[in-house]
Amino acid sequence: MRTVIILFILLTTSLFSQNKTKTVYLSNQGNDAFTGAAAEINKTNSEGPFKTLAKVIEQIKFTALDGEYSGIDVFIRGGIYPLDESIILEDIKSGNAGFKVNLKAYPDEEVRFIGGKIVNNCKPVTDRSILNRLSENVRSKVLSADLKQLGIKDYGKPPHRFDVLFRGKFLQVSRYPNEGWLLVSGVPQSGDSMYHKGDHKVILNGKWAGRHFGRLSYDDLRPDKWKNSDDIWMHGYWVWDWKDDFQRIEKIDQENKEIHPAKPFHWYGYEKGQRYYYLNILEEMDQPGEWYFDYKTETLYLIPPEKINENDIMISVLDKPMFRLNDVSNITFQNIIFECSKARVIDIRGGKNNLIAGCVIRNIGADTAIVITGGTNNGVKSCDIYDVGSTGIQINAGDKVTLTPAHNFAINNHITRFANKVRAFNASIYLHGVGNIAANNKIHNAPFSGMQYYGNDHIMEYNEIYDISHEAGDVGGINTGADYTDMGIVIRYNYFHHIHGPGNGQCRAVYLDLPGSNAEIYGNIFNDLDMGIFFNSGRDNKVENNIFIKCKPSVNNYDWPHKNYFYKGGAWKIWEKMMQYKYDQPPYSEKYPVIKSYYDSSANGIGLPINNIYRYNISMGGSFMDLSEEIPLNKIVVENNLICDSVLLNLVKKWTIDIDPYAIPYTKIFTQNDKELVDILEKKNNIIMKGSPELVDPENGDFNPKPDSPAYKLGFKRIPVEKIGLYKDEYRKVLPNE
Repeated sequence: MRTVIILFILLTTSLFSQNKTKTVYLSNQGNDAFTGAAAEINKTNSEGPFKTLAKVIEQIKFTALDGEYSGIDVFIRGGIYPLDESIILEDIKSGNAGFKVNLKAYPDEEVRFIGGKIVNNCKPVTDRSILNRLSENVRSKVLSADLKQLGIKDYGKPPHRFDVLFRGKFLQVSRYPNEGWLLVSGVPQSGDSMYHKGDHKVILNGKWAGRHFGRLSYDDLRPDKWKNSDDIWMHGYWVWDWKDDFQRIEKIDQENKEIHPAKPFHWYGYEKGQRYYYLNILEEMDQPGEWYFDYKTETLYLIPPEKINENDIMISVLDKPMFRLNDVSNITFQNIIFECSKARVIDIRGGKNNLIAGCVIRNIGADTAIVITGGTNNGVKSCDIYDVGSTGIQINAGDKVTLTPAHNFAINNHITRFANKVRAFNASIYLHGVGNIAANNKIHNAPFSGMQYYGNDHIMEYNEIYDISHEAGDVGGINTGADYTDMGIVIRYNYFHHIHGPGNGQCRAVYLDLPGSNAEIYGNIFNDLDMGIFFNSGRDNKVENNIFIKCKPSVNNYDWPHKNYFYKGGAWKIWEKMMQYKYDQPPYSEKYPVIKSYYDSSANGIGLPINNIYRYNISMGGSFMDLSEEIPLNKIVVENNLICDSVLLNLVKKWTIDIDPYAIPYTKIFTQNDKELVDILEKKNNIIMKGSPELVDPENGDFNPKPDSPAYKLGFKRIPVEKIGLYKDEYRKVLPNE
């Protein structure tokens, strides 16, 4: 009996020690000579929190290796923690399996890690040569700061050298015009060298799209007043409204009214009538909140929005990740603010079960805020991410060769005002690889796409996406393209609403660009959009149980005319990717057996978008379907839908180089009055209804039809609208109002 008791005591003692968590504290007022075991310095100044992150990391490694504890909690006291180098977590060898590290803000205190410097040496401008270049009404308001005094060694590469913040908010680099765009008045078609021959698929303004000789015409007087033009930049959508670029000006030819962009030129050339503006011009500082940087004298000029107090002005400096996790696991960052940096905040490489939760990430320069590369079950949860120059969260994990999923995730995050520097193809969340998840995120207020994905078996669900595509055209709320082998995607229970792009091609809420295939798009709500779903030559996609309201059209089945893209040497390397991943062999041929038929030319024609399924959907208040005239209606499946649109089908004319590629050249528009088409649709068990079905509570977000709707008899299932969007949890205590 005594032996049993001793064994019980030894066993319970061992289990207790394995579940013990060590607690240490970090504070700006601490001391690395302390043990870090106390939250405050004691009266004898002999004990208290650590002072530096280096000491904390040392303690983490020691505790992990010791094996006595199952984890360590690092409570960080409130305050500002400037970082001028990356904090690297690696080589954490654990004597206890699953050792956990929690770095979190002390309860009810604000912890801010910053990658910037405070600018407290602003003073009025007295240099007459500078004042004379400014508008008379702002000369007394402009301040200057000698940045050499801050000891900055590298200001970064233009045009995004650094950001200037006032009380935690971005200021605007001086620009002309202050808002909106100018239009390229002309692209001269003569000169010593033709720098771009143009896109030989498209004729614009009577020539191949984008052809230029290294010059742009302008027709306003403002550039004639600018001096020191060697650091003036332009930002524009120079040919296509889905690709912007920043261009430095090499020369302003005031006599001929021509701008000479510096090399390298924009990849797609330049086109008359396209949108652009100028930036970083001293003479155009004409309103509060603007700034200009003279890199030769290292002087910052700015007009503050309000009276400046101490520590109001900050510029971003750090050009490396704040924190880098290299093949470590079970690290959690909780309730911390990361801000004012040129580079990403956290870079996770490998490892598993790493988590960023309840944090605020803001004011990040021309880089992605959080990057997760490799590993499994790593993720970002319940964070607020805003004012980010590029992508919010990028996940690239999972093995595309073996189709092994990573299960990395972005869940319950509020992501807004992203891609505000590097627009094109940057989004709130970017999924790449295999088997990653984006769920319950609130995504809005951005110039370009909502989400981007590439790879296989990703799940995007319960997200709310709205108010995006402010600048662009031909972009998506959820966007992909360029690879037949990117299959197994699930896009379900998302709410897309109030999205209208100003550029050519506008915004398509779900955009599977050439040749996105074999995706499941189920149970989504599409409300007040340019277009609901767009397939560019994709096959075998399922569009089921969705609700479309005021979309023009709800769905678009488009046939890409340039079939050379599907063959060896094609522009997007579609054939090469099929060969790379051995599409006709396991695991691809087993998991996606339909892919084996994609290069069977004897079947239905290579590149023809067939076998897409549209069923159990409700469409109202817009038009139902656009269909390329080359696609036989019997090669797609349209059945069991409740169609309440007055326009049932638009046949789209074959795209040729002599028409605007973004025009909608319908060959015929079929309405509910076209009996032949109505009969065809009704034979497939579709119901054509005049008016619209009654919805449960659209004012409060429930767009489901009422219980007596005929949609349910067709097979429609209720969409769980109450689960869409952000939710409260242990990290997110309050839901945002916007």
